[in-house]
Amino acid sequence: MAGFALNTALAQKKTDPPKEMNRRATDQIRGLAREKVKALNDLLNAIANEDLTTYDRKYVVLNSYMPSNDQLFFNDGVIVEDDIDPAHTAPAAGSDVVVDRYLSNLDLFYQKSTTNTIEFSNIVVGDVKAGDEYPYVKVFFTSQFKGNHKSINKPYKPTQRVAEFIAASVDDEWIVYMTRLAFQSPTAMQDNIATLPVSTSTNAEKPTDMAKADPKKETPDSVKKVAKQVSASTAQKQKTTGLIKVGAGVAALAFGTATFLMLNSDHADYKKRIANAEGITSYAAPGIYISAGAAAVGIGIGLTSLSNFKRAKR
Repeated sequence: MAGFALNTALAQKKTDPPKEMNRRATDQIRGLAREKVKALNDLLNAIANEDLTTYDRKYVVLNSYMPSNDQLFFNDGVIVEDDIDPAHTAPAAGSDVVVDRYLSNLDLFYQKSTTNTIEFSNIVVGDVKAGDEYPYVKVFFTSQFKGNHKSINKPYKPTQRVAEFIAASVDDEWIVYMTRLAFQSPTAMQDNIATLPVSTSTNAEKPTDMAKADPKKETPDSVKKVAKQVSASTAQKQKTTGLIKVGAGVAALAFGTATFLMLNSDHADYKKRIANAEGITSYAAPGIYISAGAAAVGIGIGLTSLSNFKRAKR
């Protein structure tokens, strides 16, 4: 599942930067980023919907930054420039909050409605850049809150927003997570919509072979920070997954072994009492096959854990 894709090894090897960027990779990353922005719009409207229960709202908030099929943000530490206060329409000191606080503020201070009152428009996806470790992309859009703030008697104005995403390749497919949500700077869009050289070869490089399209552009701090977190958390998650598999494998093997021993003991007692007793396979069917299957599954799960431990060491 995409929500758990960071459990795989994402580290990329440094290579000499080629001059071309793979079109398939950039198209996929840009398309995923656009869909994530639309999903963010849906998330905000869901939180502002009065038909949802308190539990439902907490559920969708947690799913937005915890590993799940609905995960939008890289984690709960993603920084958002607050636009819940109608006075916040541009970058300003003191407006930064973590994503959980931002979504909680929306829940607490924005007037609920049975219809959608938050609208994203003019969505423009920037060019994919290759950072120090992972590609990233920015998506620009206009945000309009059509409802009202509960305690501030001031109408909302349309604001220009930008969402930053980090991308990672998993099994030759790309996943993206939001690492920052902010107001646009005056030249932000202009700096990110330049046309990039694209490979026209039918045997284009794999997405993981992408390198910096513009070596002069510095990787944003938010992307650098998240890239380090990805590498560190990936190794730990691989170890955890490996340990879980080992535990499950041992449990299955133990169940299979215990079942077989019990059936073997019953068969031995049966042979003492009955002349011309049938063999254990016919006497203990289907239980003996279940025990053998459980043991085989246990061994198989245990073996698959080795790949997780190998990935954790990369």
